[in-house]
Order: sequence, then C-alpha cells, then structure tokens
Amino acid sequence: MQDKLRKAMEAIRGIKIPELPEEVLLLEKELKSKFANIVTVAEIIEKNTTLSGELMRLVNSRVMNLKTPCNSIRDAVNVLGLDNIYHLVVASAIKNLFSQKGLFKDIMDHSVDVAFCMADISEWVAEVTRDEAYMLGLFHNAGALLLASKNEERYAPLFSNSMSLPISIIAKEEKTYDTNHAMVGVLVAKKWRLPVDMINAIMLHHNESCSRISNDRVRAMVAMIKIANAIVSEISLGAYRGDEMRRYEKDGVQELLIPSEAIKEIRTALMSYNFKD
Repeated sequence: MQDKLRKAMEAIRGIKIPELPEEVLLLEKELKSKFANIVTVAEIIEKNTTLSGELMRLVNSRVMNLKTPCNSIRDAVNVLGLDNIYHLVVASAIKNLFSQKGLFKDIMDHSVDVAFCMADISEWVAEVTRDEAYMLGLFHNAGALLLASKNEERYAPLFSNSMSLPISIIAKEEKTYDTNHAMVGVLVAKKWRLPVDMINAIMLHHNESCSRISNDRVRAMVAMIKIANAIVSEISLGAYRGDEMRRYEKDGVQELLIPSEAIKEIRTALMSYNFKD
C-alpha cells in the first residue's frame, strides 16, 4: 500500500493537493468538541458566503429530497443534524477548488452527476445516508482532477476512455503514470480526512468484482459508484457505452439487488434536473 501511495505522489509531483478550507477545519473542531453547538456550526458556515450559498442550494435540491425547504443555514443544521451537514459542507467545498473550464469542468460535471445518482441509490442501501453518498460521489474521481492538473492534454483521452472502460482503464493509466486516478484519489481523501471506508471505496471503485471486497459497507459503496457511473455513462454515450460498462453495472446491481425500475427512475431524474450550473 505504501509503495502504491508513493507512486501516486510521484505521478503528481509539482501539483499541490488542495488544502481543506478554514471553515471545514473549524467545523471539524467544533463537531469534535464535547458540547458541539448548532448556533456555532451555523456561524462558521455563514462566514463563507460562497460556501454557504452552495450548501443551501444543495440542501434544498433534489439531492437531499427534503419535504420542506430550509430557509437558512441554521435551519439546515437543525433539520439535517451535525454529521450530515458536515458531509454536505465538505462536498460543497471541493466543488470550488478546481478550474471550471475544459477537462476540469468535464470531470467535475461527471462527478456531480454520479453524486446525484448515488444520493438516490442510497435509498436502497441501509448503511449509507444520502449526504454520505453525495460526498463520496463528488470525491470518487478527485484523483482524475489532479492527474488533469499535471497535464490536461495527456489525461483527457484516458478520462474519456473511462466512460466506457471502467475496469481496463486502470491498466491504461498504470501504463502511462505508473499509478492510477483511484490511488491519487486516496491521497486527496486522506488529506481531506474522509472516513476510512470512503477512502477504501475510492481506492477500489474500479475493482472488477464487489465480491472481492470483505467489508460490507465498503462493498456497498463501491457497488453504488458502479451503478451511478453506469447510469451517467448510458446518458452520455448511449449504445456506445460498451459491454465492459454493462458488466461493471451488473456487478453493482447484483450486490445491492436494486430493481431495474428503480434504476430507470434514477436515470430519468438525472435527465430531468439541472443542478450543476
């Protein structure tokens, strides 16, 4: 594992992994305190107008699917709870750390689509909440953003191939970088202090078979990533998404036992809602 992480670091030499925003660090400190305070949590978030605006948009979007919209940050903290709001703050923060042009926008738009689908898929998974699913969906391709930062033109065809070749893309990236975006993503996830099970899911999300993963929660998360990626790929590529992506999706569906009608509904929802702009 350490050798793999060393190779991942070597591949992005000269590119700095983004730091956690100050608000996230303060929020983490408050949540770990003995008597975490809802008012204090809301005040920390409100200090950053960009972050709080993105958070409110996310809280009141189809992603969280609340019955009654929240009118303020304090309202959102009260409704969702401290842990859930933290996940959404972290998700909101990473969206604004990379360029919104070219390949970076393509990768982030894809991650937002996957995150949206994962939030809905979580309704079929007892171990994962909607906010956790959304955060993981946004972070699962964080390594791709860093490889693109190293050399956008070099990474562009590899990212394009990943839309239809979710298993063999790892070997292609290894040949080019001596590592892959999943391992680079582990570096980002570790720096951003994501939970261990999410770090493992990011590392293993291109695994050929979920049955190889022993941890139940990690296995479920990987299955969710597989299904969500397959849905996004089908919308993007249609009939051109290929047999490999279909096998990738089938493995995830067999793990979670999600009915085909539910997947159709999630696909329809993704095509119907605009939440990236």
